[in-house]
Amino acid sequence: MKEEQFDEYKPAEKFELKDIQEEPSKIFKMICCPSCSKDVKSDNLNLENKLGKCNSCHAIFSIAEEVKAVQVEKNVKQETLRPEGIDLFYYEDDLDITVQQHIQEIDAIGLITFPFFAVLTIFIYFLGSKEIPILFPIISTLGSLYFIYRAFNYSKNKTYIDINSKFLSIKSRPKHFKKDKTFNNADIDQLYLKNVDGMHYYVYMTVNALEGQKHVKLLKVNSLSKAKYLEQEIEKYLNIEDRKVPEATA
Repeated sequence: MKEEQFDEYKPAEKFELKDIQEEPSKIFKMICCPSCSKDVKSDNLNLENKLGKCNSCHAIFSIAEEVKAVQVEKNVKQETLRPEGIDLFYYEDDLDITVQQHIQEIDAIGLITFPFFAVLTIFIYFLGSKEIPILFPIISTLGSLYFIYRAFNYSKNKTYIDINSKFLSIKSRPKHFKKDKTFNNADIDQLYLKNVDGMHYYVYMTVNALEGQKHVKLLKVNSLSKAKYLEQEIEKYLNIEDRKVPEATA
């Protein structure tokens, strides 16, 4: 009977502790005196000044490295959720990002200045005995129509960022004099943000080149959440560990 009971529980005895042991949930350090190798009690540790004192040999020593090893990172970077105006599409190993463009400062200035000059020059030309060339009201009127057209068609203006296993390309449609750009993924070192005026933000990349590292402006967006989201998703796709860049201002 005893043998049967032994056989019944024998498999449980073969189950090793390391198979069920979980990783420690906390990181800890035991402090030993660097002079005499004796254990140092927590009462003899000054965490604020990162100093320890040994009761055995009375040596005073630094515990800065030990404290740093067990400190919890306080500034954990919170993940940014996808804001309105940005769409992501994954196809196999490719990532396509579409960013709705906002009205640029030059368009806002044009919408204010050109209609004003158009009215002014037309008034002067027709009511001022044609004291100015007709070219002035024509140019200001055409300029007004151009900026009005741009303002009403901004819903069609988008920036496309396409990333595959080798290259990152960015293009704006319609172009509006902006060149399409392509970068080798292996040359992209880091992404960071710059605050323009409190309302607009640039997404920059540091790109390694033969002549040295370059800071390349990727695009400008009208909210910090958009900028952070683009930085986050591009770095995640390219497996770039986020770190601080001296030029970053956002």
